[in-house]
Amino acid sequence: LCPVCLAATGAQSPGGGQNLYRMFGIAEDADYDEIMKAYESLCSKYADNKKQLIKLEVAKDRILEDRLRRRMTGTLQSGVVESAWDKAQRMKKRKPLNEYLPGWMQNFVELPKGDFGMNMGILFGLLAGMSLAVPTMASTSMVFSYLISNAVLYNRGIPDKREDDMRPTKLKPLLITLAITSIFGGLGFSLGCAIGGTFFPMTQRANGVIGALTAVGLGFAGTFFKVQDDEV
Repeated sequence: LCPVCLAATGAQSPGGGQNLYRMFGIAEDADYDEIMKAYESLCSKYADNKKQLIKLEVAKDRILEDRLRRRMTGTLQSGVVESAWDKAQRMKKRKPLNEYLPGWMQNFVELPKGDFGMNMGILFGLLAGMSLAVPTMASTSMVFSYLISNAVLYNRGIPDKREDDMRPTKLKPLLITLAITSIFGGLGFSLGCAIGGTFFPMTQRANGVIGALTAVGLGFAGTFFKVQDDEV
């Protein structure tokens, strides 16, 4: 039988796909470009045989699926350079970040989309920088950071409303918002006290460090968390 006929019969070892590699005349650690080059070469050879071309495409797909499976399970040899196609397929199968978290946290974590993350980074970076540059403004920086973080976190995920559309404040999202900002603001404050007290004891600069890290913690809370349900 010709290589294409053997491939079409599904002849392969229990690991899956190995005989198809041989039929294509390539090694089991062949990269994507080598697989496609062999596929195109066989397509040229059987250009006048429509049935064989269909069988070739099936065999090629099986090889790519087997290669992706082995890369995902870590059995593909590490010396093989990952192609752009492999990377795209692996990224498609990657689980969202919140699926790695405990179940009770999954509904409250959301990665920033579009320019939101950059805008939040700039805003809270300026507030933290203000505290470091002018330590006497640390208290002002923390107050603004707390108010902005609460406002952003509570409203994140709520559809845009018309000017005449008044929505009542929901108690549960509000309480969760206050809890999250208090936790991360408190963590930043505590870390600032530890660092400022260690390196700048009894100085205004210590206050600047406390204010800056508090702003960072509050910015993190507003950027990576949400409290509103998807349907509002």
